[in-house]
Amino acid sequence: MISITTVVITKNEARNIGACIRSAHAVSDDVIVVDCGSSDGTATIAEACGAKVIAVEWQCYGHSRNTGAAAAKHDWILSLDADERVSPQLANALHGLDLNDELCVYKIRRENYFASKQLRYGTLGFEGVVRLYNRKFAQWDLFPVHEKLVANVSKRKIMQPIIHFGIENLREHEQKKEHYAFLSAQKYLQQNKKATFIKRFVSPLFNGAKSYFFQLGFLDGREGRQIAVTIAYYTWLKYKYLHQLRKQARGKEAVLQTTANVFASAPTSFFAKR
Repeated sequence: MISITTVVITKNEARNIGACIRSAHAVSDDVIVVDCGSSDGTATIAEACGAKVIAVEWQCYGHSRNTGAAAAKHDWILSLDADERVSPQLANALHGLDLNDELCVYKIRRENYFASKQLRYGTLGFEGVVRLYNRKFAQWDLFPVHEKLVANVSKRKIMQPIIHFGIENLREHEQKKEHYAFLSAQKYLQQNKKATFIKRFVSPLFNGAKSYFFQLGFLDGREGRQIAVTIAYYTWLKYKYLHQLRKQARGKEAVLQTTANVFASAPTSFFAKR
């Protein structure tokens, strides 16, 4: 067995966690599940499948991934979500990988499914995710969503896929995107990004068209069209939320500044009386 620990983050993933862990055992003798308050038996199933379960209070995705990596048996970490699987092709590729070069991370192709249909085109048909890294030289950032590895190392690609059953049905996918859109807006606010007119109204159209036309999403039929529409909606929604959050932040700043001006202009006797 190669020296890789698999870290899986979960919350209420009873329907997925068993298959995820079983696929991870093809490459790992050390599987860690970081569970954030599941109430559906996820932790019990994970332990029955041979994983070590660590219970944590939810802070953010990066925090959970870093917690699992810190408890790992090995320095090389394969990071998975519960709805992902290590494909047999990826398992073979990882067994043949030279892990002596620790100063690199690996971007792995992700094979996405809409229910039982593989998405071969569009944004999700050409997706790759950085998931294999050495914990001594990389860790996850702590932004609310779309966490990234922070590492000053080289990046390599693995074309054999992680299989991702991320879309059970369209409504569930839309609900996830609505949640992620708000988290993305919070992240952008922290990064001091602006919700410009182009971002709010042009980017959604461009991103949807890019997936459907430029990346040939129409070849996936109805699913490709639905994904393109969802991408456009998600882009519009996250910048709508960002616009609202920035307005709220400016309002709070104005109130604080007004209060500061009042105190600054108040006579000294006012404070003495109190």
